Amino acid sequence: MYMKKKIIAPITILCLLTILYNYLRLPDYHITNSMSFSSADTRDTELTVIVYKCWGIDGVIKDIENEHNKINGTPTTLEINLYYPTYYLHNNSKPFRTVTIEYNKKE
Repeated sequence: MYMKKKIIAPITILCLLTILYNYLRLPDYHITNSMSFSSADTRDTELTVIVYKCWGIDGVIKDIENEHNKINGTPTTLEINLYYPTYYLHNNSKPFRTVTIEYNKKE
């Protein structure tokens, strides 16, 4: 009985460390879909983003905005729909947060 407990404790610790290691390796977010709607003088963009790490969500949103604008240029309106990983897999799930950023048009 004592040997069994002696083996279970290190295996449990090893499993927990493996889970922690894999969690820390996850990205903060992953942009899964980007749709852009353009007219003569506007460009509206909608992003679908899976958020793996939700602490400091305002900083994550700012990172998403900066990455998008760096790669694609600044749109007139940027809508970011944030999903938890498990809810994104379900059809018709709603985002846990939607952020709309409007930029000033240059005239």
